Amino acid sequence: MTEFLLDHFLYQEGRLSLSKAALLLAMVENDLDDEMTERLRKFNIHSVVTRAGGSGDNLKAKILRNAFGAAEKSGLLSVSPRNRYAITKLVEEILRSFDSPILEVAGGGLKIALVFKDSHLAMGIYGTLGIPGMDVDFEVSVSRTLHYYLEE
Repeated sequence: MTEFLLDHFLYQEGRLSLSKAALLLAMVENDLDDEMTERLRKFNIHSVVTRAGGSGDNLKAKILRNAFGAAEKSGLLSVSPRNRYAITKLVEEILRSFDSPILEVAGGGLKIALVFKDSHLAMGIYGTLGIPGMDVDFEVSVSRTLHYYLEE
C-alpha cells in the first residue's frame, strides 16, 4: 500500500489547492493544529486556526468575529478594509452553503482555518450543528478560496 503524504491531499490536477489546505487544517484533531500549520509552512502556506460556538445569529457573528480576530491578531493578515472584506466574503459564501431556517434554533461548534499564500486566501470550516436537547446533529465541512485578492 502506498503511504499517503500531505502532497497527495494538497494538490488538485497538479496545482496546489488552498481550499484543500484550509479544509484539512480545519478537520485535523485539535492537538495536531500546530504540526499541520508547520507542515503547510513548508509549502509557503501561512495559516491560523480558531473556533466558534453558539446558535443562530450568534454563531454566524462569532464565525466572522473570530475569523477577523485570528487573522489579524496572529499577524496572518494586516488590518485593512480590503483584507477584512476578503474574510467577510469568504464567511458569507461558507454560511450560504449551510444556512437554513433550522440554524435559527440549532447550535454548533465549528473549527475555522484560514490559510494564505501570495495574494490568495482560503477558509475552511468543519464541525457539527444540532438542535439542543434532540439527538439530531449533522456534520458540516466547507471551504472557499479568493484568488488574487489580498493586499501585500
